[in-house]
Amino acid sequence: MFFLINLGGSLALAQDTQSRVGMVVSSSIFISGDVVPLQVFPVDNYGKPVEKEELLNLYLVDNTGKTVTIERFNVSLGKATCALLLPEQLATGNYKLVAHVPGSDFQTEATIHVYNPAVFSSTSLPKNADPDLDLLEQNVIDNQSIKFGLGSSSAKISSNSDVTELVVLKVYDPKLEASPVFGTVKESEVVVDNSPKFNLVPPVNDPNSRISVYFLDQGLVEEFSWRDSAEYGDKLIRHPGSSSVWAFQSDNLGTPIGEVESYLSAWKNNQFKPFENTVPFSEAVVKILDHKRTRKYVDQVYRTEFGSYEPLSEQSGHVAPDQMYLASDYSGIATLREAFSGIVSKASVKRSKNTYELYLSPANAGFRYDSGPLILFNGSPLFRLGELMETPFHQIKSIAVYNSIQSQKRFGILGRFGVVSIEMKEEFQDPLKVQKENYSHYLGINDLVQVNKKLDSALPDLRPILLWESKVLVSPSQTFEWESSDVPGTYQLWGACLSSEGISIFTEDLPASQTTH
Repeated sequence: MFFLINLGGSLALAQDTQSRVGMVVSSSIFISGDVVPLQVFPVDNYGKPVEKEELLNLYLVDNTGKTVTIERFNVSLGKATCALLLPEQLATGNYKLVAHVPGSDFQTEATIHVYNPAVFSSTSLPKNADPDLDLLEQNVIDNQSIKFGLGSSSAKISSNSDVTELVVLKVYDPKLEASPVFGTVKESEVVVDNSPKFNLVPPVNDPNSRISVYFLDQGLVEEFSWRDSAEYGDKLIRHPGSSSVWAFQSDNLGTPIGEVESYLSAWKNNQFKPFENTVPFSEAVVKILDHKRTRKYVDQVYRTEFGSYEPLSEQSGHVAPDQMYLASDYSGIATLREAFSGIVSKASVKRSKNTYELYLSPANAGFRYDSGPLILFNGSPLFRLGELMETPFHQIKSIAVYNSIQSQKRFGILGRFGVVSIEMKEEFQDPLKVQKENYSHYLGINDLVQVNKKLDSALPDLRPILLWESKVLVSPSQTFEWESSDVPGTYQLWGACLSSEGISIFTEDLPASQTTH
């Protein structure tokens, strides 16, 4: 049994209390537009994961040292699973993933090779592709504390130590996928503070008022008293998901006051040190890329354990409306005003001077709210429809009403008098498009999360990764099982573990198992 210990740029750089990051990237080979699964977690001076949570920035850096994109994560040992979506048109080359906790003297980096899809249609190699250069092979040393066994659809890990933490385990076909990459800790090159800050300017400076910050893309609300605004900024910054932000002020009784001007500090790109840009293009690399090309055409969504992603907004805090009205179910209605007056239960329209006001009644009560509901028009929040009340009904797709206690809670004080969500048909232009684009955009915590779905056995399953698992205690042994791929091949196990002394141990090149599924 052979093991690899991470020696170069060891995590135990110095006896310093600065926050550091452990990082394991699922592979070293990607195509532009791929999702990059990775594990990032806080570590101590010895490189051993700790339970505390950290807010970190993840930079994608090109060979010139320029920051291509930035993502942010709230991570801990229990929340180590993350993902980075590569831009669609990245040039073929080497790129670094750099993880950094703001204020730390250390950064953790890993090099990946990214290939533009143009390599599949070109008759010549990219200038920076070397057919004689293969993927780096890791050195191995003997260690008998951990034993691995691999079957056709299971892996067994046992340890001589009482407590051994398994950071990540991967089973894969080396002809279809490269082995994972473990990040190396170095001195930080980050020289500017990339932590954004909220600056909210309410219409009334009332310390007893309430501020509601509505994250449009998620339909989620964060609320706080204005007197607590200074200390609440950190919680807003750690809010999961990237989104446009709309803020509103209400008095201490929940009566609407007005919109809050919101500003977010601009993000600045860091310049990192340049590095070598020659990518490997050996026969083994070409086979992996050719398989990825097949997957691109046969199955557009990568259907590995990490292959299906959806935004947090689509699974967090989702509450079904109390009533849903599909415009296709009704005829003879000319405008939105007629719809609210005629078909929408618990809704009424009142004329006020030269405009119309919309009111709701609670789902289980007969009285009418004395203020208008929160209105989401194609996701844009407002409290008065104004001229939009005369929107032709044939342009409307649906009207959803939230007016029960359970559904209104989702929207906090903003939904105190009910919520109406109006969606237009896609073929018609959104009249609030410009307004929505001008909202402050919060560059929030990465919103790619793992979604496990049962695969349709009738569809081709070309996934090269059979298993990608993290944070499991092996004491004294643990068995992992998975559904075998329908791609016949020789599979290999890769594990990154921590001994009780905090030493990072890797293993690969095990006796592989032939599968004929």
